[in-house]
Amino acid sequence: MSLEKKLLALSFDDGPDNELTSLVLDKLEKHHVPASFFLIGQLVNDSTKKTLQRMIALSCELNNHSWAWDSMNRMAANEIKKSINDTSDTIKKITGKTPLFFRAPNLAVSDVLYENVDLPFIGGVLAKDWTDCNTSAEERAKNVLSSVRDGAIILLHDVQQKPHPTPEALDIIIPELKKQGYEFVTIGELFKQKKIIPALHESKIWTFVE
Repeated sequence: MSLEKKLLALSFDDGPDNELTSLVLDKLEKHHVPASFFLIGQLVNDSTKKTLQRMIALSCELNNHSWAWDSMNRMAANEIKKSINDTSDTIKKITGKTPLFFRAPNLAVSDVLYENVDLPFIGGVLAKDWTDCNTSAEERAKNVLSSVRDGAIILLHDVQQKPHPTPEALDIIIPELKKQGYEFVTIGELFKQKKIIPALHESKIWTFVE
């Protein structure tokens, strides 16, 4: 009797950056797994196009992380719409890909934000590589491995201040979770395989697709 597959999705915030994102892409290529990248709109341009094309070549998914890094929970509706639309439009223009999901900067949300973003909101199991940039690769891996289960979305950062041990953490996280029987997919594929269609404008942040 075949057991149901255990699925999870790696995701990364705050890129693209040609140097730092490439370190993450090297690990994804090494381990033959895709990921979902939540992109900052103002960083998506001709200078980072090669890095974005490499994401696509590695079967990664490109999503919306707003135009800048500012929390959006106190923004007005018109500011929210401009940030989201400008980001999605720029991603589409530079890569040909349309974002399917949104992650709020700093995971800060509001009713106004939910009402004015036409994409499902994604959270994630935290590696804590964002709240404390001094955590080691081993600590980041431990934070993830202690919290995942089937259907998990893992939240990491491909761009942050140096030192940047998240790529090294992937050398721990990915082999261990493969050993535990997990298959890595994009967030879009995770929803598809779980046969779940996320509703728009609901006050929900998806960390586990179940």
